[in-house]
Amino acid sequence: MNNILNVLRWQDGLEILILTFVFYRLYLWLRKKRALRMILAILALPFFYLLAHSLDLSLSEWGFQNLWSIILIVLVVIFQQEIREVLSSISLPAFFVGKTEAQPSKVVDEILELAFQMANKRIGGLIVLQRADELDDFIRKKTILDARVNEDLLASIFSPQSPLHDGAVVIKGDQIHYAAALLPISQSPALPKDWGTRHRAGVGITEVSDAECIIISEERGEVLLASQGEIQKKMGKEELKELLSDPKLMGDKRDKEIRWLKKFIGDLPIKGLFLILVCLLWIFVIGIRKGEISFNIPIEYYTIPQNLIMVGEPPREINVRFRGSQRLLSSIKPDHIRVEINLSNARSGMNQISLSEKNINTPSGIIVTNFYPRNIKLQLSPISKSNYQK
Repeated sequence: MNNILNVLRWQDGLEILILTFVFYRLYLWLRKKRALRMILAILALPFFYLLAHSLDLSLSEWGFQNLWSIILIVLVVIFQQEIREVLSSISLPAFFVGKTEAQPSKVVDEILELAFQMANKRIGGLIVLQRADELDDFIRKKTILDARVNEDLLASIFSPQSPLHDGAVVIKGDQIHYAAALLPISQSPALPKDWGTRHRAGVGITEVSDAECIIISEERGEVLLASQGEIQKKMGKEELKELLSDPKLMGDKRDKEIRWLKKFIGDLPIKGLFLILVCLLWIFVIGIRKGEISFNIPIEYYTIPQNLIMVGEPPREINVRFRGSQRLLSSIKPDHIRVEINLSNARSGMNQISLSEKNINTPSGIIVTNFYPRNIKLQLSPISKSNYQK
């Protein structure tokens, strides 16, 4: 753990946070695809590598180190269709901040015109306007239409004689995505007790997603807007049109700080999982990856007896081979490392000194694997006038 902390820089922390965000956004894009489980399994491989490394399972460690290139090729071959679909629909703003499906003004006009006509005729209905969140996990027994929004088509769907009039219509952009969709029912005690299933379903879908729902009340002959689990009442056609044409305006009637807080803490377990996986990936790729390098390190002699002096040409450096994290190795400066030799026990004449790793002030996280020479010879002579003259 100390070795990991030694190689961690503030840039690495920033990179880990950025990659966590990117992987989470990829999860949001791919969670409806069959590739997601395999991708999560691949991201967990660094954990198994670290386990093999800590248990000194050499064969398993070698296998994990050499699997990555093969895995990438397999992913591209097996999931080429999903990759093509994602890349064809993705855009950078939508990827990083989420995609909001706002309905064009003409589409909003047609939806509201029909909604208020239905209210006047006492025909009930639910129209769900999908925004950034996918709704497939929340709705059941839907009928796929994928037809362009048209007032006459919507009127025929909600006609009491139509087999599709029960349930909700889900509109994504300018397309009627689903009809006869069953929505989750709100259990909120704050809703009026006399509200039926239609109203509670309209509120329920907005409690679990960022969608808006237009509720057309058959009993009261009114049009309501459900958003964020709340009902907007007594709204005229123009006011409703302004909000639906630009969903950002809804922020004027909501607590923006609460919305941003919900976005931050939403999916917190998933975000925490991705943070852990990215940290493991960083340790696998950078923090634990080892290397070796050799330098000629200068020798520093100290505590020479006062009555002795070195004569001749004593060795000035030895060759040392270091092993450790490649990040740490790249930061090593040979002139900041010394081979320290204590001569306090040296005697007059030829001294043979055996060296060990303890003589080398190695940086933390780096180990010495080899050095040469391991023994040096040093000539010491008593101090005399002739020495001074030399």
